[in-house]
Amino acid sequence: MNAYHYESSWLHRLKKTIHFLGTLSSFSLLPTVTPAMAEGILQLSHTEVRLDPGTSETQLYAENKGNSPLFIEVKQELLLNPGAHSESLVPVQVVPQPTLLVSPSRLILAPGQKYRMNLKVLSTPPTARVWRLTFRPRQKVIVEANDSIGRAAPMIMSIGYGAIIYQLPAGT
Repeated sequence: MNAYHYESSWLHRLKKTIHFLGTLSSFSLLPTVTPAMAEGILQLSHTEVRLDPGTSETQLYAENKGNSPLFIEVKQELLLNPGAHSESLVPVQVVPQPTLLVSPSRLILAPGQKYRMNLKVLSTPPTARVWRLTFRPRQKVIVEANDSIGRAAPMIMSIGYGAIIYQLPAGT
């Protein structure tokens, strides 16, 4: 099977699935999703980063694998209770003496662009610290949904990609 035939059969199956879901939504509460032809796809080089004191800093890259630009907001938070069921997160802006800063907080990636995030170690922490980075692309997702009576049911989706940074104290 050549590449063209494989791609066309995949596209044909996708169209049939979307048509089937559209047919179901007219009989039930299932939403009809209009697929976007162009979209950005975010990929992070690591989901976990370990920062040991005295070693070269680990690099973290964000890359757009899609075919349209990505507008990304990056949020850095200190995780106070790692491993707990209910996480306690503190934004880096209110941490009294942050030991790590990640920049930029907003990022635009063109299709195929790869960007190195700046991980700036300000000091070595006295105890291990766990930082959570959340990358949230601003994307438009078009969802049309009607209930059984025909009323519109709006739906908002927010997708975030995360990375954990383990910042270790001296002597570990």
